[in-house]
Amino acid sequence: MRAASVIYMCAGCQKSERPFAIWLLCIMVFFAGFSFWLDRYGARVLVTVLNAEGKTTFGNKNEIDQNPRPLSAASRLAVGDELRTAPHGKVSLCLIPGIFVEVAEQTDLRIDELRFAKRGNAMVHAMRSRLAVLHLNKGIVRASLSNLGSGQYDLKIKTEVGMVTAGRASLFTLQMDGVTARITCVQGEVSWKSAHRNSAELIPAGYFCAYSSGDETARRLLPASADAQAQSEVVAGLEFARFLNDRASHLRDGQAPVPGR
Repeated sequence: MRAASVIYMCAGCQKSERPFAIWLLCIMVFFAGFSFWLDRYGARVLVTVLNAEGKTTFGNKNEIDQNPRPLSAASRLAVGDELRTAPHGKVSLCLIPGIFVEVAEQTDLRIDELRFAKRGNAMVHAMRSRLAVLHLNKGIVRASLSNLGSGQYDLKIKTEVGMVTAGRASLFTLQMDGVTARITCVQGEVSWKSAHRNSAELIPAGYFCAYSSGDETARRLLPASADAQAQSEVVAGLEFARFLNDRASHLRDGQAPVPGR
């Protein structure tokens, strides 16, 4: 009789522990899957304002026209936000650690995507990839991509007439004026893909080119040294790079990103 009771009690304990074991297994699978998703597809971040001069407003698509917010050094921009600089306004941004842009006056720019992916829990060379996608409606954007650390750097800036793509160690200026996009590459190289053509064109350092909507003829690369405006763009790009070097102690590669909201 006593043996039968012991067997019954053991069986009961096993039955009561089974739901807990299943619940624990489900939690472990969930967190393992979530960790895999973050590692593969990246995590969302906010944009850090490095410097703001003059008047600039920002907001999401529901705010930008009716109730825009004034931008300051304490502001944090997210995917979907659009910013507009007034005359004499200028903003420097850290999109993702290692990817920086300077937004010149009278510019309208939207943030479409920001992602980074890490190598598990690695502390050294942890960044596997960085991706930022912007849309330039009008105005001028200067961009600088670091050459520090490991992993891939990708910056894409879309316009109505095409898209510029840049990787690590590149410095360039993109201007959108009406239906014409003008790219000046200062360091590294960038590629341009027309909205109406599948092929991409490389623009090396020291050259510039302009592309217009509806103009499908081949555009000839010209040296920046042969054009006064291109020379000014090179100088402005180098000044932006010097500004970033001055802030290097605060903007090291691998700096922890601001958590998404």
